[in-house]
Amino acid sequence: MPRCLSFGPACCLLLFSWAIVPAGMEAQVAESLLFEIPADARSAALGGRLVADWNGDLHAASNNPALLDSSMTGKLAMETVDYFAGMNLSAITYAGKKNGRRQWQVGARFMNYGEFSGIDDAGNSTENFRGGDFIVLSGWSWQLDSTWSIGVQGFAGTRYLDREVAGIIGTDVMIHGKWTENRFAIGAGITGLGHQMGLKGSQPSGSLPFDFQMGLCKGFANAPFTIYLRAGHLETWDLAPPGTYDDGVDPLTGESIPNSTFRLGDQFMRHMGLGTEIRLGPALKIMVGFDYRRRQEIQANGMLGTNGLAIGTDFSVRRFRIRISRNTYHFAGSSTHVGVAFLPSTFRK
Repeated sequence: MPRCLSFGPACCLLLFSWAIVPAGMEAQVAESLLFEIPADARSAALGGRLVADWNGDLHAASNNPALLDSSMTGKLAMETVDYFAGMNLSAITYAGKKNGRRQWQVGARFMNYGEFSGIDDAGNSTENFRGGDFIVLSGWSWQLDSTWSIGVQGFAGTRYLDREVAGIIGTDVMIHGKWTENRFAIGAGITGLGHQMGLKGSQPSGSLPFDFQMGLCKGFANAPFTIYLRAGHLETWDLAPPGTYDDGVDPLTGESIPNSTFRLGDQFMRHMGLGTEIRLGPALKIMVGFDYRRRQEIQANGMLGTNGLAIGTDFSVRRFRIRISRNTYHFAGSSTHVGVAFLPSTFRK
């Protein structure tokens, strides 16, 4: 047992112990899209974060280190997300060699918020400025037995907006169980648990908003598809914006218009993401997903369209495994997720 507490895992455990204290004592800072937007195209196409899977997944391991396994040794995964209005997300993850029951990874994620128009106190235009969030990460998974594994990951980085800078540090902790013969897996954990420190300008200090998640997946021996179910932000029951369940007012008569939303059902569904993956062959998969919260929160004048729906594909081309997905966040546009994984050592040979 003492061998397992190497320098890296010990640092992660220290980060976890340190980060959880300010979370209960300080106000939370603004949420970063770096932790909310899934960089992995497959995760995005299956309704959000991939919390459980009966196969390992290096792309998804960037957010869930418990999904690391020996099949990923030496592989490199790269992601890019074309978001809205010039915003984009990039990620890279490398899986090292398995050592006993431990597997490790390193990586980085960068969220670019694009360019903003500068205006001074008098309303005069100034030079444009940019903003973004960046973290580097290092994670480990421990295979406890043939079924259960745990994953711990530490991250550190910066958030900047023009000349204002904040530092961030924190951890992700996950547990995962899979029964490969039954094509079934479950997982749970906390991601984005950490602290922000204002370093320059008026950037605030406080705890990062974290995400308590649970998920499961189920495949079938005689059917070519797998079902994925995820529940996110379980630390907070009511995720609806203020006023969502208030009664309306008729602008002509001034009479109250009762809100017909089934409040309990709406609150429950805002936590849920659902997806299915269809295998069309050993080198081709199709994914379809649905995120109820995204459908409800990003709409205009009641226009929903295909909000919340996602579709993607996963296929192999020679030495590369490629993933592409489209997520509908608004009837006016969608985000595109692209990922590629390969074994760099094959090119040296």
